[in-house]
Amino acid sequence: MLLWRRLLTGTHYEASVEPLYYGNQYFLFVYETFRDVRLVGAPPSSIGKFGGDTDNWMWPRHTGDFSLFRIYADKNNKPAEYSKDNVPYKPKKFFTISAKGINEGDFTLVYGYPGSTRQYVHSEAVRYLIEKSNPHKINLRSIRLDIQNKYMDESAEIRIKYAKKNASVSNAWKKWQGESKGIKRLNTIEMKRQYERDFTDWASDKQEYSDVVRKMSHLYGKLGPYSFAWEYYNEAIMVNEIIRIARSVSSIASRNRDKSSGESDAMVKEALRSFYKDYYLPIDKESFVLLLEEYDKNVPGDLKPLEYRKMKKQYGDSREIVDYLFENSVLSDSVLAYRALDEKGATFLENDVVLDFYNLFSTHYSKVIRPEINKISEQLGLLYRSYMKGHIEYGKYKDVFYPDANSTLRISYGNVSGYKPADAVYYKYYSTIEGIMEKDNPEIYDYNIPQELRDIYKNRDYGKWEQNGTVPVCFVATNHTSGGNSGSPVINAEGELIGLNFDRVWEGTMSDIHFDPEVCRNITLDIRYVLFIMDKLAGANHLLDELDVVWD
Repeated sequence: MLLWRRLLTGTHYEASVEPLYYGNQYFLFVYETFRDVRLVGAPPSSIGKFGGDTDNWMWPRHTGDFSLFRIYADKNNKPAEYSKDNVPYKPKKFFTISAKGINEGDFTLVYGYPGSTRQYVHSEAVRYLIEKSNPHKINLRSIRLDIQNKYMDESAEIRIKYAKKNASVSNAWKKWQGESKGIKRLNTIEMKRQYERDFTDWASDKQEYSDVVRKMSHLYGKLGPYSFAWEYYNEAIMVNEIIRIARSVSSIASRNRDKSSGESDAMVKEALRSFYKDYYLPIDKESFVLLLEEYDKNVPGDLKPLEYRKMKKQYGDSREIVDYLFENSVLSDSVLAYRALDEKGATFLENDVVLDFYNLFSTHYSKVIRPEINKISEQLGLLYRSYMKGHIEYGKYKDVFYPDANSTLRISYGNVSGYKPADAVYYKYYSTIEGIMEKDNPEIYDYNIPQELRDIYKNRDYGKWEQNGTVPVCFVATNHTSGGNSGSPVINAEGELIGLNFDRVWEGTMSDIHFDPEVCRNITLDIRYVLFIMDKLAGANHLLDELDVVWD
């Protein structure tokens, strides 16, 4: 048994060994995991999601995105499963909260778990992303968003049903556009190609590295068509709602074959209930037709399922195929679906045309496309290990050489700073309550703030949270953050909590691949706005009394 496993045996600690620098280094991460975590409070969604998807990835931002939780432990202050006997955890260390404010140039440190970055990826991977992957994915999601928005604008009921779905589709759609724009602006592909030429020249007499760049380029050429087909499978086939519920029901029935029929049936019924509650067939069907047309137009024939190609010949265009599926599946009508479930049980979808359609795609992509992607990716992984080792020896970027994020604990340091996104445009480093009131509109769901906040603003009832006649809301800094950093604490030079990281600016969304300190900014909720909301809007002084807040 490994030493670290022996040391942790019999303790409540958990550990994992994670690779950094593409497997050239390994680090042991030891965790003390608390599982009894209870929600204490959160702002109304009109504060916590103010601006909705319109403001997502954008600056200036006025979103009060925070929640309050309390950690509970057993009587010995150790992690424990939930129990009414658990007591509030007492940590050895905790952050003092700073109400002193921030100024441009102040040091900031973000402490959290960024998901994934690809700073050292090969130029061919970036070229594929910008020239093929992002444009097609953006187009496919634009189709879905246009259809959803059309129906959402016509009906408040549909808008409520599809608000969360619409935001989910839009999130990456918006990010991909900013990412592509930033990479093109920075000329990232050519910069990487030049580095690769320099690296190859340096490695010409080093057998381990001399041919690694060429081999990677060759493998990316092989990988591209399979990756493209896989992305179309996920963005044009699997996103259709009727396909997703067929997969979900089939999966539930398959996983629970050994359970009693009543238990399995109940689980399927709950899945159906959740699905139909927020489902509008015209949106799904109209999207399906257009997405299938894009699939047919862009994915090479030899990468499509053979059975689908036969179906295409039989039924003709995409609309006729979709009409056939919706007209012959019980899933297109909730009454028929529930009736079939009552009559046949959890396996009622066996031989259903939609499930058959899903299965022919799933089988093809799991047995033909995915294995090729895995095989080539494994070969690339070995080359990246050598390439990264060569990076380290080459040493050209030794002063700023840090490992890509992989969902392990990291810190990122920077400074509070505004930025210039375009000619003649400069964004200040902070936003205020004035910006909230400028956007406030009771007719628009995402900008309809609580009346209490309007009253507070009208009376300028800011209390001790007032600064220069206003209340600060958010600020931006130069920290390198990524997906996974939402909720990360932002600390000042004194180690005090000054905010909560929750987003990046749109102009800097290429930072996962190419970090540009001129425009890449992380967006932080100013902790003073959190305290202001707790005090003036929620009246939660009993919670404020528990916090260690410093003013100077």
